[in-house]
Amino acid sequence: MKFLKKCLSLVFLSFLCFGCTMSQEAFQEIDVSAQELQEKLDAKEDFVLIIEREGCSYCEAIDSYIETTQEEHPGIVLYRLDITDFDLVRQEEDDMTLVSQSEEGQILLDMAPYFLYTPTLYIIENGEATQAGIGYDETTKEVSLWDVDSTIDFDQAKGQEFWSFVESGQAE
Repeated sequence: MKFLKKCLSLVFLSFLCFGCTMSQEAFQEIDVSAQELQEKLDAKEDFVLIIEREGCSYCEAIDSYIETTQEEHPGIVLYRLDITDFDLVRQEEDDMTLVSQSEEGQILLDMAPYFLYTPTLYIIENGEATQAGIGYDETTKEVSLWDVDSTIDFDQAKGQEFWSFVESGQAE
């Protein structure tokens, strides 16, 4: 009888320990095209999107930070849109909004008409951009918070730690 109790206890403890050590899925960064982004928006999904482009030193810095800290954030999913070829331009030099002649660029600007800087993160809820984290401060590891209804004023924007911002937009 004691042997049976020990065996059952051992089996129970094994399941308990194994269950506790099972971790969530690893952090995922998923590249999306503009068309895939549009499908997610049309499906009214909740997600976090990061917008980057080639040649952006702030994008490179944030990517490096993500790479070195992603293991500390299991279960996080971040969608990434590369806008390098979206033909986004200011019509006039002083304009604080962009225009695009490409279909891809128009998808982005329809979602976020005040998009201007990379990197920019958007919290998407029910297929709508609700909050923006713009730029990246390599010293503080922060993005600048701004609403999605106007062009950012960096002097007025408050900072939030990158991962804290990303985690605030994760679907439950």
